Amino acid sequence: MIKESEITSFTKLTLKQIRESVKSIKDQLPPDENKVITYSKNFTVSLSNYCVNQCGYCFYNFKVPKLNGENNVILISDKQITSLIQKALKSNCKEALIMSGERPGSFIEVQKELEKRDCLDFIEFVKGICTYLLDLKILPHTNLGFLTYDEMKSLKEYNASMGLMLESTCMKLFEKGGVHENSPGKLPKKRIEHIKNAGKLKIPFTTGLLIGIGESIEDIIEDLFLIKEINNEYGHIQEVIIQNFIKKEFIPYQPEKSISIKEMLRIVGFARIIFENEIVIQVPPNLITGFEREFIDMGVEDFGGISPFTIDYINPENKWPQINDLQKICKEQGYILKERFPIYAKFISKEGFCPENIKKVIYNINLDDKYSA
Repeated sequence: MIKESEITSFTKLTLKQIRESVKSIKDQLPPDENKVITYSKNFTVSLSNYCVNQCGYCFYNFKVPKLNGENNVILISDKQITSLIQKALKSNCKEALIMSGERPGSFIEVQKELEKRDCLDFIEFVKGICTYLLDLKILPHTNLGFLTYDEMKSLKEYNASMGLMLESTCMKLFEKGGVHENSPGKLPKKRIEHIKNAGKLKIPFTTGLLIGIGESIEDIIEDLFLIKEINNEYGHIQEVIIQNFIKKEFIPYQPEKSISIKEMLRIVGFARIIFENEIVIQVPPNLITGFEREFIDMGVEDFGGISPFTIDYINPENKWPQINDLQKICKEQGYILKERFPIYAKFISKEGFCPENIKKVIYNINLDDKYSA
């Protein structure tokens, strides 16, 4: 457990002091790693936005009206899946982000659609899509919300990596009027259980924090130390996303003041100081447009999945940047932008973390620098 005095010492650091500490930590890396920023060329397969949680900040949820007359999806059609994958192959995508609301299979509407496809349950449906992708040399990364140990175990051999955002362990968010008031799946004990189970199963894992949803800076620092503690025990967390909440229409949560870029930079710096060089820090580039250079200086090493044709379903109005533009920005800062797999290099060879069938697919994919991470 982190001491209150340690948290206080972090909050007193100036941006200059944070940046100096970050530089000192990054300088410990070998030269070929110190000046590399990575990304994954991916596309999103949004299976269903039916969800048992009703988070106050969520635009993706099926109960929230969508922009441009876009319909909510009970269950993605086979035709849509095929169309997406054909576009992905033409665009040379290496990763498929498989996402959905949490426990969509608990809804009668989804169950009826699964029956039509001769699927016993939602997990079987996901496995079928992952198998299709792997056969076409595309690596799945699955994030379906909270899963049980057995569900995760059954999905491991179908995925290069998996993910679940911790978001926040702040219990104030579950009080009346809080963003998690009607979100049982966001209870910290459930999220922590899921992340730890991924470690027990040796699943290369992505987690992260959602910033600006009612938590305090002290909560954020505690959560960063919690992630470090879990990774120290299991060694499976490959990256942590620091994601800023973006205001949108039609959602209940409408804060008077959004999280600032300066606050985000401080938090990213805290993350680098806490994780040192053990865990990669990622910030979605479409949410920090115009400030990429500042985040690179503050220790961001990865820009995550960038799609040439699918939207950011969580923040649909924030378009993905062009790879060429990010390359120019990185070059100006003295960095090289490199494509990576959804599984980081060290986990491909780390015993028990990468199933043989996934390795076979990886070895048959042409990447400019196959083992860059």
